[in-house]
Amino acid sequence: MRIPAVPVALGGWSLLLVAAWVWGRTLPAGDLHLGAMPLYGRWDLVPVWRVGGAVAVGAAAALALPVLAARWPWRRVLGLVAVTAVAWSLALAVADGSHGFADIGQAYGRHIGLVDERGGPAAFLRTYVEHQDAVPVHLQAHPPGLVLTLWASSRIGLSGPGWETALAMAGVAAAAVAVLAIARDVVSERFARAAAPFVVLAPAAVWHTNADVIFGGLALTGVALVVLAADRRWAMAAAGGAVFGMSLLFSYGLALLAVPLAAVAVWRRRWATLAVAAGAGAVVVALPLLLGFWWLDGLAATRVQYYAGVGAERPYAYFLLANLAVFALATGPATAAGLARLRDRRAWLVVGAGLAAVIVADLSGLSKAETERIWQPFLPLVLLAGAALAPSRRWLAVQAGVAVVLQALLRSPW
Repeated sequence: MRIPAVPVALGGWSLLLVAAWVWGRTLPAGDLHLGAMPLYGRWDLVPVWRVGGAVAVGAAAALALPVLAARWPWRRVLGLVAVTAVAWSLALAVADGSHGFADIGQAYGRHIGLVDERGGPAAFLRTYVEHQDAVPVHLQAHPPGLVLTLWASSRIGLSGPGWETALAMAGVAAAAVAVLAIARDVVSERFARAAAPFVVLAPAAVWHTNADVIFGGLALTGVALVVLAADRRWAMAAAGGAVFGMSLLFSYGLALLAVPLAAVAVWRRRWATLAVAAGAGAVVVALPLLLGFWWLDGLAATRVQYYAGVGAERPYAYFLLANLAVFALATGPATAAGLARLRDRRAWLVVGAGLAAVIVADLSGLSKAETERIWQPFLPLVLLAGAALAPSRRWLAVQAGVAVVLQALLRSPW
């Protein structure tokens, strides 16, 4: 007797969440540093009326997106996806009030004064690695790209929560458009249209007001440009490589997005395209070396700081499982069902590469908890699996419902 794949996938999805919670309950809370196990934050129900906007946006998107994504011209679909993704993210964030838009400022924006204290951007870059033990935790964990960007934008009057939220929403929109462009080029336009609503209406949007969505939007745009660069379109390949290289100056973990980039290039045997992109990316990553910052030295210093903090206390074995449970929750039950139904080999090339990046990140030991934020750049690739369920407003409603419930119950800094 053949066992239906979708019920098995949903059972596994539920079991993973339960197992992470049960196992976590057996461990000392002081070792986990979570508060809303396996998520980071705390459980605290907000008044129902505060999620009313999210309910309205989610319901409208679940009803309209499948029809419009199937019928509208492709460029209009991409515009619709970008706008709806931003609207959905903002509608969820509003439930937390002003606190829902404060994370980028708290983690990065309020520290831009360090650039002037060190003597300007050049001196800041030159001393960035040696002063890792004297900077806030997010600067310890990332290259200096974002703090320098916020410093530079503040010089022309762009600063504060509004500007920081605009950057995050640009990242959200860019990531959604990029993965759909990749899906259309590698798989088919029909597949990309079917996936579009699922890329937008994901529970992951609960955590879309943090810096990692900026990083993800930048990196996935670079990946998309390289994928779309046919043989001998060297300018596009170089631009994509340069954008991807630039993203690495914002987050070390984005290097794992080279997996889908390389997978597509190798499958298509576009060796020259890959070489041009890699060369352009390497040049961009190496440029700060002229001012004294070397990416590999920064990564090594980050590892040292990570294991000098909570990274050393959080148990590796537990978070191998708990990270995947958080990933499952962020991608939602529809993604699990979509993965069970996905049969197209070209689709698996993209979705599977995204999953591979997640698995490598999990095994690395540098993603112990907080992966609802850290893994944001990888999630859009995996969300494409929802195309296997289309057309289905019911699954989209489930995804939106999970997001709304999470937003109503969970208070996190992101």
